[in-house]
Amino acid sequence: MDPARHTILVVDDEFMIVETLAEILEWKGFRVLTASNGREALALLEREVPSVVLLDFMMPVMDGAEVLAEMRKRPALANLPVIVMTAATRTPAGMPAQWNALLAKPFGLPALERALADVLDEKAR
Repeated sequence: MDPARHTILVVDDEFMIVETLAEILEWKGFRVLTASNGREALALLEREVPSVVLLDFMMPVMDGAEVLAEMRKRPALANLPVIVMTAATRTPAGMPAQWNALLAKPFGLPALERALADVLDEKAR
């Protein structure tokens, strides 16, 4: 996995999480796009399709389930890899078939790196 070849969209309503993830991912060599809610993410996805989306599950305006459902309806986004991030204590119902990986918040850098490597390696196959 060559980070310089990949763009990651980070979608989260918590500014500090977005900023921290963007900084870490850029430091690792990825190109990073950010959105603070689901509607903003979908608008951005109309202009550019990243390699993978890091998507918060619990957000105002449009939550992760709504974003995923809308993404999967669009041919250009139907197979776009998504890593769901959540602080929920239970796995979000009705979504497992739609995401590629799940990160329980708070998560560490090794877990993030593993999820990205797995998803990007699978996408390359």
